[in-house]
Amino acid sequence: MQYFKLVYENDFDGLIEEIEEMKEYFRNKEINIGISEIMEGKTHFINIVFSDNNLNEKALNIFNLHISNILYKALIQEFNEKYITEFITETYFFLSLDELKEIKNISINVLKDDNLAINDNSIFYINNKNEIIKKILECIVNKEEINIDGFLTFRMKVLRDELEKVIDKVVEEYLIEKEYNEFIKLLKYFVEIQDSRIDIINILIEEDGSYHVLDKEGNDTMEDFVKDFMDNRISGSVNMEDILISGLITYCPEQIIIHGNKNCKNNEIINTIKNVFINRVHFCDECKMCSNLKDKSGVKR
Repeated sequence: MQYFKLVYENDFDGLIEEIEEMKEYFRNKEINIGISEIMEGKTHFINIVFSDNNLNEKALNIFNLHISNILYKALIQEFNEKYITEFITETYFFLSLDELKEIKNISINVLKDDNLAINDNSIFYINNKNEIIKKILECIVNKEEINIDGFLTFRMKVLRDELEKVIDKVVEEYLIEKEYNEFIKLLKYFVEIQDSRIDIINILIEEDGSYHVLDKEGNDTMEDFVKDFMDNRISGSVNMEDILISGLITYCPEQIIIHGNKNCKNNEIINTIKNVFINRVHFCDECKMCSNLKDKSGVKR
């Protein structure tokens, strides 16, 4: 038989449930685990016994990974209860109390890996979590007993640095989104206060992601967008998305019809147009213009 013992005093959320899930995992693999809990004062002793004398290396690695995940969740709880508020308020003192509270909530959800949307930032968070679990794993391999409270006390400083990197990333993402929302609010204001200079703008997106801008008669309007933009540009780099947004704000059309939306290589431009012009934006996939786009891409009608 092989033995392992977890010892702890603090109440760690979901610890018993995690152990039961681990037991169920191995039961499905036809590996039996015995689990018993003893209390001595405030101290919990959880004994884990493998009845299989021939437990293979793969099963042991999976067991160690389960224990590492349990310790990771205990780490997050400890960090949340003792350290996160101090770090956020001291590092990001220039933010409001409401912003600090929101950042704390987002950070905890990210650290817990709760419902992360798949994007570049979530990849960073997942990699960071895996790096922490790897460090925990290195500490527990070949150990027969882990005192969770002691482990967190001695390892918190090193692991805390990794957790704080996550918060820094959360704040960076939060401030970018805040700046974007303020930008959208300003553009919406410009749209609301000025009269429309054109009834309908058709935006055609080719398979390669390039844009064509036509009025309701089918006349090319992109040249006007470019000319107006260049006349007013002060300095800095420019791309077609900047020209497109600038032209739409300048002409403030009553309707914006987007054709070939699925061809767009930059979803942010579509979201910006929708957020600024709201009910004026419509999507089309079945008119003659759309048919021409599909014919060019080789799609049979």
